[in-house]
Amino acid sequence: MNKALKSTLLAWVALILVVLVLCLSFSQRGVWWAYIDIFFAFMMCFIHLMAVYMGKKLPTIGKQLDMAAFVCGCLALLAYIIEFFLFQ
Repeated sequence: MNKALKSTLLAWVALILVVLVLCLSFSQRGVWWAYIDIFFAFMMCFIHLMAVYMGKKLPTIGKQLDMAAFVCGCLALLAYIIEFFLFQ
């Protein structure tokens, strides 16, 4: 599991997947606040990608960026749950 978290390939795949989800769900989101879950998911993937690259030379910075990515992931999940209930 630890090796998968430090993989640059998986970090790039996750970032591309989030961009694809954004593009495919663009027509279903009518208001500006409906993008907040995708925003936090994108930020999570982008910050984790930076943590993978920076963590090779500066491990402390990599750990701090991974913690920020974890917070963004939690906020993305929370925003998705709230949007689900708002659109029902």
